Amino acid sequence: MNMVAIVAFCGSAVRWVWRARLAAAAVAVGQVMTCAAANAQDIGPLVEEPLWTTYALTDALFWGRDNQAANQPLVVGVNDGAAIVSGRDLQFPFSEGVRAFYGRRQPQDGGWEIGYWGIYGQSATQIATGNAQNFIQMPQPIGSSLTADGENAIVKYNSTINSAEANIFSTNHEWRDASGSWLTDDWIVGFRYIGVEESSSININCCVNTTDTSIPYAVQTQNNMFGAQVGRRLRWTWERWAIETWGKAGILGNSQQAISAPLVDYTGFQQRPGYSTWGSCVGFVGDINLSTIYRLTDVWGIRAGYNLIWIDGLALAPNQYNFGVNDGAGSALVSGGGVFMNGANLGLEARW
Repeated sequence: MNMVAIVAFCGSAVRWVWRARLAAAAVAVGQVMTCAAANAQDIGPLVEEPLWTTYALTDALFWGRDNQAANQPLVVGVNDGAAIVSGRDLQFPFSEGVRAFYGRRQPQDGGWEIGYWGIYGQSATQIATGNAQNFIQMPQPIGSSLTADGENAIVKYNSTINSAEANIFSTNHEWRDASGSWLTDDWIVGFRYIGVEESSSININCCVNTTDTSIPYAVQTQNNMFGAQVGRRLRWTWERWAIETWGKAGILGNSQQAISAPLVDYTGFQQRPGYSTWGSCVGFVGDINLSTIYRLTDVWGIRAGYNLIWIDGLALAPNQYNFGVNDGAGSALVSGGGVFMNGANLGLEARW
């Protein structure tokens, strides 16, 4: 065999050796990937799959509220006309309420639920005091006609809010390796009702000829909101812990009523009649919750969380005050107010 043939033979042999090595490496890589996949399948979810079909919860609510009423003067000084109490001075402390939900579901399919929450006893009070150098009254032009020499005033603002809803939803859950948890994902659509009832009053005490006289101005509003909402709820479930969050938004029609009491001056003369006015507008509700749950048993768990609620398109009681003297003053319904609430929830849930 000559040198050229030997070289050609050696080159061909080297190429076949490298081809064999590459083929063996590919087989080895394939075997490693197959083993890894098999091992992953063998591990599987580390937490029991959430196959509950019925759930219920109840929460005690502790919510604060930001007063979004118009900041018009409600009590002023007689001499300088400066505001002593204004609409936004009536700030609510934290109020108590309750929330409850009940629902049924078919895992990886859909379900329905009904729910309610209410916040009761929201109440704010401001007190103003005058003196002989600067008595107090309601703003002009009607203020001086109602009281001659106001000495002290009490301004009150009370509110109660109720919400009810009925929803249907699609639901599915999947195992999340990254967090080591089951993720339950619900897409929600439903009907929402919100009722907001409010009252506010200004009472000025004056002393005319040494006789104490109280001059009241009282207003009330009722808001009945109906409409559709959409939302999403996510729940991550571990062995004993879970984190749940939801966000809902709704467009609601609002049937409103404002009631204004007659204005009677310190002599007993009626300066202005009372009015009852109806109106309507379109409002909005936004509802966000984030809660942590710890399972006490296979069924029961304790839950604690935080909430944000925004309601817009309301007739708020303090916005109905009108201190005019023209015909029809105080008869118009003033809408477009808002309510922002936030605070904690603490309660129990059951899933079975």
